[in-house]
This record gives sequence, C-alpha cells and structure tokens, in this order.
Amino acid sequence: MDVGVYPLNFALMIFGGEVAKVSSVCTYTDTGVDEQNSATLIYEDGKVAVLNSSMLSLSDRKGIIYGRKGFMIVENINNFESITVYDQDRRKIKHIDCPPQISGYEYEVEACIRALEEGRLECPQMPHAETIRVMKMMDAMRAEWGIRYPFE
Repeated sequence: MDVGVYPLNFALMIFGGEVAKVSSVCTYTDTGVDEQNSATLIYEDGKVAVLNSSMLSLSDRKGIIYGRKGFMIVENINNFESITVYDQDRRKIKHIDCPPQISGYEYEVEACIRALEEGRLECPQMPHAETIRVMKMMDAMRAEWGIRYPFE
C-alpha cells in the first residue's frame, strides 16, 4: 500500500477511463505487510495496464506505454523526467525533457494556491472523487490479498 499507488496513479493518469477489472497478487513480509505486488487493470475500452511495485528491490521507475505504431518510455513515473517515443521499428523518433524543476511538488503547490484563490475546495487536476476512486481500488486489492487493518 506504500509504493503501489505510484504505478496505479501512472496507469490512471495515462489511460484515464473506467477500469472494468483489477486482478492482483502480492507477497508478504514476516509480519504480514505487503512487500511487493503485481496488478493487472483491464479497462472497459480494452486497454490493459500491467503494474508492479516492490519494497524489496530498486526500481528504474520507468513506465512503458505500448501501442500499435510504437511505444514510449517515461522516465520516472513518480515525477516525469523525460519521455522518449519510438516507432514500430524501435527507432527513437522524439525525446522530450521535463522543464527544470525545484522538487516536482511546485505544480501541486501552484494548483492548490489557484484553487484557494478561486474559492475552490479541491483542485480540478486531482479532485476528491479521483482520490477516493484510487483508494477504493487500493482497498479492493488489499482485500484480494487478505490484508485487514486492526480498526476494520
């Protein structure tokens, strides 16, 4: 439930839309904490996202999006550093670097400031309903893994 939210948010950000089905598995530490997982999201429009996260190994944090005419690699799904696009012959056809940043959180701060100045109770870039949707998906995966919190 710690690192698994990052690939989940990446898939939801890239594919959007409605997820029809989620299947997932995990392994556990000796104390019963989920230590690594794999999840497959099947979207209503037929897209499929395969996600992995682990606290046991160092990740390259890459996201790869495959399509019929090529694929693209996103460096650092947690805070995009660059995107490289390849054609169907695996030739690099475009590379885009992220503009310089302070920490990557400045966009969240700016969105919050704008929302407050506009009298909003939430940021349109990440509305409360989307946060709840992600939490429900994570809770469903946790239930599939048999993990229950003491207060439940």
